[in-house]
Amino acid sequence: MLQIDVQAVVDHLKAAVPGFVEVGLARDLAAVRPNTVRWPSAWAILLAETAEVNRYASDDLIEQPVTARIAIIMAVRDIADRTGARASEDLQSIRAAVLLGMGRLIPAGADQSFRFSRGQLLSGIDAKGGLFWQDEFTLRFDRRIPFI
Repeated sequence: MLQIDVQAVVDHLKAAVPGFVEVGLARDLAAVRPNTVRWPSAWAILLAETAEVNRYASDDLIEQPVTARIAIIMAVRDIADRTGARASEDLQSIRAAVLLGMGRLIPAGADQSFRFSRGQLLSGIDAKGGLFWQDEFTLRFDRRIPFI
């Protein structure tokens, strides 16, 4: 495996979390405006990769353990409750589905599933009871690059 296929993560989340109206990539999140958010939605974004040293002292192969970090940003809203309490309840069930879905996803070329790393509120509660939450997951895999 060379890198995480973020589109495959998006496709998996669409199937694993049918409550999402839309699931997209970073470019889709960049296009979102306050009046264009489709609630509830999610976006998968590759945040970082950290590689360890090459396992072999070889001139014809690079093999490195890599830890990649991906964010799932979720947007939830309940216009019937402008305090955000209902949106928080909606977030709880959607987050549970995301946590289960990501924990069960073993990407092609990897030998383990994603692991939850951390979560955080990205925005305050807006005037219509909406909020954005980000959960981060890591995946360890081996990157093999043969020179031949």
